[in-house]
Amino acid sequence: MEETRLLMVVNEAEARDAYRQALDRVGVSYHTAASFREMLHMSIDAAYSGLLIDLLTLVRSSQEEKSIAYDCINLYPTLRVKWDTRLKCMSLSPLEQSFSSNVEAGLSYFIESRCKPFAARSLRRFNRKDCYLSVLIFASDGPDAEAVKSFTVNISQGGAFVHTTRPLPKGAPVRLSFAEQAGEAPIMAVVCWNIEWGSCRSIPGTGVMFDGLTERQANWINIIAPST
Repeated sequence: MEETRLLMVVNEAEARDAYRQALDRVGVSYHTAASFREMLHMSIDAAYSGLLIDLLTLVRSSQEEKSIAYDCINLYPTLRVKWDTRLKCMSLSPLEQSFSSNVEAGLSYFIESRCKPFAARSLRRFNRKDCYLSVLIFASDGPDAEAVKSFTVNISQGGAFVHTTRPLPKGAPVRLSFAEQAGEAPIMAVVCWNIEWGSCRSIPGTGVMFDGLTERQANWINIIAPST
């Protein structure tokens, strides 16, 4: 059976040492990244079954790193944790306390119920590029489908993050019609995650994964965001 391995993202040394001790006591394999950019490179080179993310590291990260973080959070089982430097204690975020308020019990539950059943995976090698492209979002089919005017925040060969204040259901199919590609068939995509308006200090929007690019569409995107 494949070993369950987590990727921990934490910048502060004191918090990192505390999280390591907790994971060692639980008895799970893990790697450590000091930033979300480092996490991205590590998750391309190795397969993981889940993420342990320090909330302070997430809050203090740049907009670009937050985009990377939310991409990964929606691909892997994720546990958010917090280190209290004054009380010298570790706690789970309010979102994670539903299954246990005890930290080590919560860690064990997370690993057993969410990480072990999850097939370890690595990320695909795509270059993400900050790029503001005007786009119409169609969330349904048919000639009467409503078009929402928007723009991309970033784009890659694999997908894009599109600004919107209307969160879409995960897994929902969407069509993207780019202004630069007027007259061309829309690009088909699937909703992977959302950042809701007011939920954090980030641009609200929807992360989508392209679904079956034509050769012409792939060539156009490769000009904008060349793949590695």
